[in-house]
Amino acid sequence: MDYVEILDTTLRDGAQTRGVSLSLRDKLRIAEKLDELGIDIIEAGWPGANPK
Repeated sequence: MDYVEILDTTLRDGAQTRGVSLSLRDKLRIAEKLDELGIDIIEAGWPGANPK
């Protein structure tokens, strides 16, 4: 195996966790950090699925 692709679902599934409420700023910071870590794919959910 030459390359492993990493996919993160924190902003999709993690944001659906009961009691978790991420602001837009929180989401942007998480995405920036995941990018800095070299995560290949960030699943962010469906635009408009949650009007918040």
